[in-house]
Amino acid sequence: MKMGRFVVDTHVHAQRFAAGPQLSKMSPKSDGGRYNDLAQAIRRIEAYDNSPRLLYDMDCYRVDMCVLLPAFGMSNEINMALVEKHPDKFVACCSAMKTAKKAVRGEEPWTPQAAAKEIDELLATGKFRGIGEGMPANSASRRTLSQTERLDQIRPIFDLARKYKVVARVHTGVVMGYPMTYHYWPESLHPLWVTDLAVEYPDVTILLDHGGMQGWWSERTVEEAWTVAAANDNVYLECGYYWTDLYWKALRDPNIGPEKLLWGTDWGASVPFHTQYGHTPQAYPVQSRNAPPVQHQVDCWGWSLRQIAALDIAQDDLNLILGGNAARLFKLPLPHSRLFRPVSPRLVPQWDNPKASTSASQAKVPD
Repeated sequence: MKMGRFVVDTHVHAQRFAAGPQLSKMSPKSDGGRYNDLAQAIRRIEAYDNSPRLLYDMDCYRVDMCVLLPAFGMSNEINMALVEKHPDKFVACCSAMKTAKKAVRGEEPWTPQAAAKEIDELLATGKFRGIGEGMPANSASRRTLSQTERLDQIRPIFDLARKYKVVARVHTGVVMGYPMTYHYWPESLHPLWVTDLAVEYPDVTILLDHGGMQGWWSERTVEEAWTVAAANDNVYLECGYYWTDLYWKALRDPNIGPEKLLWGTDWGASVPFHTQYGHTPQAYPVQSRNAPPVQHQVDCWGWSLRQIAALDIAQDDLNLILGGNAARLFKLPLPHSRLFRPVSPRLVPQWDNPKASTSASQAKVPD
């Protein structure tokens, strides 16, 4: 049985890297640094279109649409070509990928202004539904950033999200293999940093990539992400790597609930799963530093959908998590009207609901 009426994965990488040749050029590293080597290598090579495997999995698991994201060395151009080829299956978010590559190659220094200029030009085409994965950052830098400095880097990007009325995605959580430092995406380590932005930009829809759980077993960053989402109507959580117990905790919170959860799994990323029999969680996504990077296409959808299938809740609530909330935030085309139950007007983006006094039954929700 299909899991929902209209199933959307909001976090998909339809591009992949043939990183072997680049890795062979790098100086030998310790056994614990192999994912670190991969992270460095993919910033310097060109990605290729991996959509045939993605379309195969979409058919296997009956996933209707995917939100495509660029990350690290990926390109906006490949994603847009896929959207144009499959408009019924894909929409895309954009980020400052060319600016990042120029900085890594030493061609131009990275600045928030340069990143914002690139994103402004992309959003002006009207072809992208959001900004991300994560907020642009200087991967060529090795200088530790303070919270004040990092938020100042992000504000020009949030200004664009406000201008174009698109979703701003902030990365949260750690996957253990790739390096996560205070010079690049420090908000991943401290999702609470997003609180100031959420209050300062109440009209910008913020989606916390991974909902604090990019991988591993610790719930610390998840709880910080929940804190931000529960305290701000404009903050939503991506939950595809939650195990069942994490879903229950978020669902029990009256300030989160099914209305603020969006399924999104990081499909296409090099994140395998670890099984620890007899413990909770019994299986979870994590990069093992004692093993080389995975070479096969990890099946994240099978595991993730089984976690959701264990929830004994109303199907209308599941439908919101699996696609209804994504349809609302990313303005997705739907096959029929009235597929999803209405949500509170306070959770409808301002561009869809300009009248704050509108009742829940009248709120303009793409259904």
